[in-house]
Amino acid sequence: MLLDDLIEINRRTCGSLWSIADVNGHPSGLSPRLIIPKTRNEELRISEQEARLMFCSLLNNLSYYYSIETPTEQSYQLTGQTAQSALSDLSLYTYNRSFKKVANIEFKAHNPPQDHIRKDIEKLIREQIPGNWFHFLKNMDSGTLPALFTKFIYSFNAFSNLVSTFNFSVSILFCFYVLDKKWGCYKHFDFHPKQGSIVDYANSFFALSYSVSGNKVTVNNNNGWIVI
Repeated sequence: MLLDDLIEINRRTCGSLWSIADVNGHPSGLSPRLIIPKTRNEELRISEQEARLMFCSLLNNLSYYYSIETPTEQSYQLTGQTAQSALSDLSLYTYNRSFKKVANIEFKAHNPPQDHIRKDIEKLIREQIPGNWFHFLKNMDSGTLPALFTKFIYSFNAFSNLVSTFNFSVSILFCFYVLDKKWGCYKHFDFHPKQGSIVDYANSFFALSYSVSGNKVTVNNNNGWIVI
């Protein structure tokens, strides 16, 4: 089943990223060949690209095919006045005499601007195939996920009329990964028109009660989020 496969790929991607070495450190027996580089200012440079490469390395051993920077089926008003195709970070395909696109994956890192999240949520909604959002964080405190969740709620609210007008279903696996804490969580956003308002669904979905002390993350109420 596609969702089960995506969950396992996300879990394994998190495990691979937790084993990754940085250029100032030393690899372990589990470390992949990919390492985290440093900037001119001697700071580690961490981005969503590490996550995408680890994700793809896992796909190379599975039955799915994939494409990167995949042109979307729908057109979008990105800049200017002319609607045009956007790009999905990664797309999964099955093959049975022909290729069939079965999922779009978006990768994000840190705390991106609201508009960046909104645009990618729009793609995942409008392409009308299952989606996967993999979000890479270097570290977190008690306010990190609530701040991000607010941006996701806003984004779904922005497209509530689109969803209701066309009776869209929305299936997106969300996974948040924290490098320094070696902690992650995932949950399936599975909305159908019969459930009512996607606004209410998003507000209920994006909630997780937790606290952070040192390197330990304590979940008080998981609200359906599965901790990795």
